[in-house]
Amino acid sequence: MRSVRRGIQQAFQPLRRHGWIRIIGLLVLAAALPGCTGIKLGYNNGVDLAVWWLDGYVDLDSTQTRQLREDLVVLQRQHRQQQLPSYAEWLNQAQTLVTGDLAPEQICSMGNQVRGFVDELLLSGESAAATLALSLTPAQLAQLERKYAKNNAEFRKEWLAPEPAEMRAKRYDKALERAEMVYGRVTPAQKALIRQQVEQSSFDPQLLHAERQRRQTDILQTLHQLQRAAPGAADSLQAVRGLLQRATHSPQAAYRSYAAALAQQDCQGMAAVHNSTTAKQREAAVRWLGSYEKSLQELVAQR
Repeated sequence: MRSVRRGIQQAFQPLRRHGWIRIIGLLVLAAALPGCTGIKLGYNNGVDLAVWWLDGYVDLDSTQTRQLREDLVVLQRQHRQQQLPSYAEWLNQAQTLVTGDLAPEQICSMGNQVRGFVDELLLSGESAAATLALSLTPAQLAQLERKYAKNNAEFRKEWLAPEPAEMRAKRYDKALERAEMVYGRVTPAQKALIRQQVEQSSFDPQLLHAERQRRQTDILQTLHQLQRAAPGAADSLQAVRGLLQRATHSPQAAYRSYAAALAQQDCQGMAAVHNSTTAKQREAAVRWLGSYEKSLQELVAQR
């Protein structure tokens, strides 16, 4: 399996840096990949990418790899037929919206729709996740714990170690890159607006780090409990369902409040930037969204 992982890693290294490359989340790369070709390449190879990614966390054996691949093929087939059309429709509606000014509430509503898509995808993948969870060995859980420790060290180095000014500069660069990806070249006034939003943002990497660690602890505890109890299919499915719900909807009230406030700030910031754009920039946004819609429609047609 390690040799397979190395081969896939070499083939898809450009995709590895994106946050959406997560287990079954690989099947919805439209929001993360840098171009339309990337969407189709990533989606059509999503099963291989997902297996490769998971193998890097738990070192799958041949039986697990075969079962996971079979489950993900079924999941991807269902997703292509039942869920991708909704994504394409969302992009179609977004093209109409971006031709005019947008209120923060409209942007938040669009974001909530995307979160609904993710929740739907996770729900459809529960059975495959439960099957894999029940098959994990103590050695694989130890490997998972080591991987989390490595990830946490990398997170601390990237997000906690830098000075605040350095971190704000990094976040500004990323925000500017995203804006120019959608609208094309932005004006000095728009750059100043983006910088102001970064300066005023309540983004707190310490809180994010704590939530990441909570999720990791939750995952490890749940998997260890499943391993010790060896429950039936129904009980294991329920355990995985609870785990996924807690991962996407934190049980920590303080983090939920923080995330909600940050999301509202983001909606306000995106609305402010969008409403400052010219007709030419909005035309660029329509073309950008339309290219993704076309790619998703082509993926649906490949069924």
